[in-house]
Amino acid sequence: VKVPKAKSAPPPQQQQASSTSPSMPGDSDMKEGVLSCKINDESDSVTDNVRVQVTSQYRPERSDEKLDKHCFAYNIRITNENKDTSVQLISRRFEIQTILSDKKDVVQGPGVTGRQPILKPGESFEYTSTAPLSVKPVNSTPVVARMQGEYSFVTLGGEDGTSPLSSTPLKAVLGRFHFVLPAMGLA
Repeated sequence: VKVPKAKSAPPPQQQQASSTSPSMPGDSDMKEGVLSCKINDESDSVTDNVRVQVTSQYRPERSDEKLDKHCFAYNIRITNENKDTSVQLISRRFEIQTILSDKKDVVQGPGVTGRQPILKPGESFEYTSTAPLSVKPVNSTPVVARMQGEYSFVTLGGEDGTSPLSSTPLKAVLGRFHFVLPAMGLA
């Protein structure tokens, strides 16, 4: 009598390689390629006394238009505008939707660029990251993608000023901005 072999799960590295980024339904204007909001390649938002500023810039040296590969750098500056309270960045969550796509990709994880900075009152933390996009531009808009999100923070206090005061994180909004091809410009 032959006993069938039990199926086993693939090793963890194979499982990770085949998984995709979480996604969610996209905005209809991006799906249709006709944007219903002002096109901007920057944003500036303040939530719970934390300011998040972003600017984006096309990187032609890392792009190949013939292959519809477009790379953008975005610079983020986070400022603690609290007068007497320090905060620590714990995690981030971004939503990115390319033009004509019906879904947003969700990118989330601890900290930013491998760090979870503590910001004393008035202090800022700045970093630059890249968004390599594989997307075919459309004639109706210079936008190839839209991004927005949020950062989670904890308020710090206690005698040493480094103890979390709550287990419920604050959310600081990363306002919506666009990745805009320079040849087509801002509308």
